[in-house]
Amino acid sequence: MEEMATLVVKAQEGDLSAYSAMVQRCQGMALATAYSRLRDRHLAEDVVQEAFVRAYRDLPDLRTAAAFPGWLKRIVFKYCDRATRGKRLKTIGLEFAAEVRSPGPGPDDELVSKELKGRVLDAIQALPSTQRTATQLFYVDGYSQKEVAEFMKVPVTTVKKRLYAARQRMRASMSYREEE
Repeated sequence: MEEMATLVVKAQEGDLSAYSAMVQRCQGMALATAYSRLRDRHLAEDVVQEAFVRAYRDLPDLRTAAAFPGWLKRIVFKYCDRATRGKRLKTIGLEFAAEVRSPGPGPDDELVSKELKGRVLDAIQALPSTQRTATQLFYVDGYSQKEVAEFMKVPVTTVKKRLYAARQRMRASMSYREEE
């Protein structure tokens, strides 16, 4: 895959396929960043879409091509802030309405699984922002530590430390909740 800086230069010259490759490469990180702030997958998807449109429109103004991931991250944060300013009704996706019962695990198993997943997501949301973003990108979205480091503009060792600290906090938080 081409380097991000090369793709940015091509996109600045009007190559739509280069911008498409940039979107594919960065959309997961952008979505994880937005979701970690908004805690609403659908709203996060809307914010990321708006951010990519804005990034495309303002791409000629980007002076350093290699700075695109960090620049995009700031745009995502800006749109997240805009999305949280106004009060919105909580929405659910159509996929929830279309669920059909399957012959798989019973309702009690599903309930336990959902409760555990909810507890894990709550524990992730309780983390400090830098740990939460690193955890979301690495564990939930499956990015490598190197990719997370590049996106967050920190060394890989910092990502490792944040993931370790996040695991410790989550372990303590979740074991505390089990005792209640």
